[in-house]
Amino acid sequence: MKWIDRFQFIRQNMKKNKSRVWMTILATAIGCAFLIVLASIGFGAQRFIVQDMMQDRDITEISIYAKSEVEEGDTPEITKQDIELFKEMEDVRTVSHKIVIQNSPMVHFEGYEGQSNVSAVDFSSEKKSGLELSEGRMPQTENEVLVGYHLNQFLYPESADVSAELFNEEGVVKEEYRISQSLLNATVELEVEQLKDGQQVSERFPVTVVGIMEPPSRDWQKSDDVYISEDVLAKIEAFTGTENGSLITPEMSEKEVEMLRNQEEQRTFNDVKVIAENMEKVESLSQQLKDEGYQIYSVTEEVDQVNVVFAVIKVGLIIVGTIALLIASIGIYNTMSMAVTERTQDIGIMKAIGGHPRMIKSIFLMESGYIGLMGAVAGVVAAYLISTGINQILPFVIQRVFNETPDTVIQLSYIPPYMALICLALSVGVAMLSGMKPAAKATRIDVLRALRRDV
Repeated sequence: MKWIDRFQFIRQNMKKNKSRVWMTILATAIGCAFLIVLASIGFGAQRFIVQDMMQDRDITEISIYAKSEVEEGDTPEITKQDIELFKEMEDVRTVSHKIVIQNSPMVHFEGYEGQSNVSAVDFSSEKKSGLELSEGRMPQTENEVLVGYHLNQFLYPESADVSAELFNEEGVVKEEYRISQSLLNATVELEVEQLKDGQQVSERFPVTVVGIMEPPSRDWQKSDDVYISEDVLAKIEAFTGTENGSLITPEMSEKEVEMLRNQEEQRTFNDVKVIAENMEKVESLSQQLKDEGYQIYSVTEEVDQVNVVFAVIKVGLIIVGTIALLIASIGIYNTMSMAVTERTQDIGIMKAIGGHPRMIKSIFLMESGYIGLMGAVAGVVAAYLISTGINQILPFVIQRVFNETPDTVIQLSYIPPYMALICLALSVGVAMLSGMKPAAKATRIDVLRALRRDV
């Protein structure tokens, strides 16, 4: 018997008892859908958390905090010598290093003022590390600076009462007080204070804004940074008399003041990031930095930990879903057992005209596999519909229950394409295993008894 004839024979026999076959297919579809939806929750949660972790951090970025072990007289902080060592390492694209001004400088511009986070950076390294500008260009001279995308939203009139409600719920100045014009190509002044001879004095350092950085990756984040050159930092330190422009307060003891005034011979950096050539090099580069005695952090380490946790969760969910599929296989076994009993005479006729037992067995295995395939296809379609429904309804539920609107699109359920293929293969495999015993029984039927319908 040809394969197409076997398939037609199977379909004809399945039509004789549609209700039983379709109920079996339905049970298989429910089992497959249950398996895929359960697994999709694990995949979706993992995908959302990993993307959220990596949204505002470069996957090739390795943060360097300090040296874990130092020799006597050496500093645990990162120095220029360490920066040069990092740059010479293999697979390093660049090294981003910043010095945060420890003074909370005020930014002044045409009657407006506001506090800002000021850092001294190496602009060429920042550009190589992936710093992008929304407008303008990178600084080329010592008095040129970059500013954060939202800096103008933090400036308010100098005559305004600071105790009044100047800021809105987002933490930026209300529009009626806010400066309206762009700061690009404008000259602003950085005001730095210091305690000298018991009196609080200040000095302003004019700089030119030549570039505005791109906004942060998250909508709720606001960037009020100002990036200056190390030459401007040196001028600030000359005025304050302290390293990194640190502010001296009346509450400080003489010992603390002396420590601030005693600037290190070598400049130290408090925000250092090594940028690897690509993601594949991060792990080996991280290990190399650890071996050199540096305390580091890489987002890949956190991602690896998250992946391990979710791997366990996904295995557990898949096992639970597979149990549902195995329960459905009981229905397939029952259907095929009934099919063998009902088709006893047909089996006898096939044997009488020379049908080989393997051919008879293949017919019943094909039928059980066909039922499993139909159920799996229906289950995959249902799983995708349920997954889409979960992702569409979830934001509405969060808004109703918690009275909050999510800042980002939450995709709790995600079905990778290979998961659907695995479920199809698993369903067909389980179905054929369920049909093995009934198919074997069909090959053992005696021809004479079958023709007499004595089985």
